[in-house]
Amino acid sequence: MNCGILIGKGVRFLNIDHLRYFLVLSQEMHYSRAAQRLNISQSGLSHAIAALEQELGVSLFQKSGRGIALGRYGAALLSQAQQIVALADSCLRHFQMLREGVGTLRLQTIPLLIIPTVTRLCRQFKQANPGCDFEFSTGMSSQVCQSVIQGKADIGFCSKILPDPQLVYAAIQRRAMVAAVPLDHPLARQDTVTLEETLPYPHVTYSWLSGQRDPVDRLFAPVRDRWHIAYQVEDANFILELVAQGFGITVLLDTPPVHRPDVKVLPLTHPVQESDFYIVRRSAPHPMGSVERFFDFCVAESQKETDPSL
Repeated sequence: MNCGILIGKGVRFLNIDHLRYFLVLSQEMHYSRAAQRLNISQSGLSHAIAALEQELGVSLFQKSGRGIALGRYGAALLSQAQQIVALADSCLRHFQMLREGVGTLRLQTIPLLIIPTVTRLCRQFKQANPGCDFEFSTGMSSQVCQSVIQGKADIGFCSKILPDPQLVYAAIQRRAMVAAVPLDHPLARQDTVTLEETLPYPHVTYSWLSGQRDPVDRLFAPVRDRWHIAYQVEDANFILELVAQGFGITVLLDTPPVHRPDVKVLPLTHPVQESDFYIVRRSAPHPMGSVERFFDFCVAESQKETDPSL
């Protein structure tokens, strides 16, 4: 492969293959053996070294008996040539991995989906694609979508759609609303609860910064004037901790973090409301094929959960 780098203000082209030849010749110190090792003709090797010396404006080798030896400038070039060739090889390997769809996928997710949804999907995909790995970060839904748009994340998992033509979404999970109350709360004696039955009590809910606030707002819209919000925080674990300590009750989507031993979880029987969680990627094709494959894999797995016959 004929690769090169630009050097100097005169836009001179330094051929990386010539640097490879220089490194082999510096090891063999013999044109014939080096040419044989490189699988090129001896005249081709001589021409490449002469071209490299011309580009650099110095002689790299000097005669030593019947062979050759590195000259002053050749010795000075040696370590830099090794670094340049190693970097070029690393770059070529990296982009070969991108083309073949392996490498590290950068995922950003809302905390609610980490356990077990995202971790399970990643484990399953990695088992089927051994060359693939993941880099994880968390954020609120709006942050997740912005990270995908800005190229800071390859794939996102969120609970709220940010309308933007640069993004493609797919629903991967649907969850129903439940109430969570302290263990010593009057409602804890029940097995289910209606929205009306929660209204006499102070509520802890999501702040406006959280994508999880939207489905809760839709649920309470008909009775908004009777919805007593005592505390608003961004994180579900914080909400549940406040509930466990008796600061109020909450109504939120049924996800694994809700089920903890210090609160009672009650299915909401009226009205019944469900909300979706989404996977998101950029609509433009990604240079790493595994991004779209992982997206499609997650969608297919979610469909299997809702319809086991698939």
